Amino acid sequence: MRRRRVRNPSAGRGRGRTLRLTECTRTLELRRAGGAMDRHAVVSAQDALGDIFEEAMVCVGGFGPIRNRPVDLLMALADQPRARNLTIVSNGFPHQPLAENRQVKKFIGAFGGSVYRRAAASEEQIRSGELAFEPSPQGIFTERLRAGAGGIAAFFSPVGVHTVVAANKERRTIDGRDYILETALRPDFGLVRAEKADLLGNLTGVGSTLNFHPVMAAASRVTIAEVDEIVAVGAIAAEHVTVPGIYVDRLVLHDRSRDEQFDAEERERRRRREIAATKPLGLNQDQMAMRAAQLLKPGQYVNLGMGIATKVANYISADSGVQLHAENGILGYGPEPSEEEYRWYYYNAQGQPVTVLPGGAVFDSFAAFTMARGGHLDVVILGGLQVSATGDLANWWAPHMAAGGMGGAMDLCTNVSELIVLMDHITREGEKKILNACTYPLTAPRCVTRIVTDLAYIEVDHGRLLLRELAPGVSVDYVQERTEPRLELASDLHEMTVGPLLPAVPTAS
Repeated sequence: MRRRRVRNPSAGRGRGRTLRLTECTRTLELRRAGGAMDRHAVVSAQDALGDIFEEAMVCVGGFGPIRNRPVDLLMALADQPRARNLTIVSNGFPHQPLAENRQVKKFIGAFGGSVYRRAAASEEQIRSGELAFEPSPQGIFTERLRAGAGGIAAFFSPVGVHTVVAANKERRTIDGRDYILETALRPDFGLVRAEKADLLGNLTGVGSTLNFHPVMAAASRVTIAEVDEIVAVGAIAAEHVTVPGIYVDRLVLHDRSRDEQFDAEERERRRRREIAATKPLGLNQDQMAMRAAQLLKPGQYVNLGMGIATKVANYISADSGVQLHAENGILGYGPEPSEEEYRWYYYNAQGQPVTVLPGGAVFDSFAAFTMARGGHLDVVILGGLQVSATGDLANWWAPHMAAGGMGGAMDLCTNVSELIVLMDHITREGEKKILNACTYPLTAPRCVTRIVTDLAYIEVDHGRLLLRELAPGVSVDYVQERTEPRLELASDLHEMTVGPLLPAVPTAS
């Protein structure tokens, strides 16, 4: 059997020392020289992580619902006495007990806090400086893993060039465009999730749950997959394999006893998700989403970001030809499902359940961001914290946040011709959000083309802000008083029409 070797940086001063991962009856380490391991060798997650070492780099897959994360492995990692001074690589901080136990010295990811944005130990440690945080745009985070998987040491990226992401990185201009140098990620251990595995380590996923799991499996020196079911070789059709067994070293059978609890929590979140209350003046969030939906054209490919933007899906008719895209890996999705249509494994970039329309497709996050940065999307709709007169966007950090969450917004802004921002016109404290210049760190410069707020619809054109529509009952003076730059008035300025709040409900696939 070929053994995988992991360099242990904490093993004394000898730079060439390595840690050998030995086969034992307590873990399933796949035989590389042919022949499958006896499935009875599969036991606990604790045993699968028995050779973790101090200062290891560990990447953790998952996006959205908790069932998409390797929960058993994360719990076992938190209980491992040698799991200290870790570097965690994940979309969001994956398991708060790791921070509470002070097992992590550095976190690399797109969201500095917990996955569900609660105030958490990791955020407080980032705020205090105890936990080092390296923010990485979601798509570039994925690309860094892919580079590590493919033996590429570094690459030049256009994402985040004029933002904090570019700090202390080499810059280069290629064909008239600015780029920054991003280095590869090559984790020591990868903890991933899948629906099924066979005894050769081939994995298969379901729905929009693939996200980072395939690229993390390929990038990691040792990959441990937590799966719902282990089947015989040949039981997974070749075309259904989402991670080939060559990338997988160990399998852990997931303890499904908590799944019912996870599902109950998701149902409760869905129950609390109600249509926004009517405001005394201006549009509510559903009406803002409806107005944004009216700006879309038949046949366009459209990404919906987090926040109010996710609601746009509820106001696009099934026959419009608009194809909705989400960076977790889904194209051609529709509105929230009914109770009968609900499938936990179909969800959008905010982790909210969605329907999948006929002709829809699912894939991993690497493919999703290739579509975005490659210029294949026609429109991106995002939330905003601030927008400048020249179309600069700031939407990932504000002073009340410990580390913020840039998610995939920087990637999405990089190569799209139309960017619509949905946001309230002012903050709850009455502060203006449309400014001469953004005071928060930028997501991207000169990228916003349209703004839909609770008070108005505004177009951004080369430093001009053109007021095109007013919310019912709102005056020009009222909007201008709440906008820092001077607004130009469209010759056909009129009151906004949004219609009844009746979402189209297409047939799910």
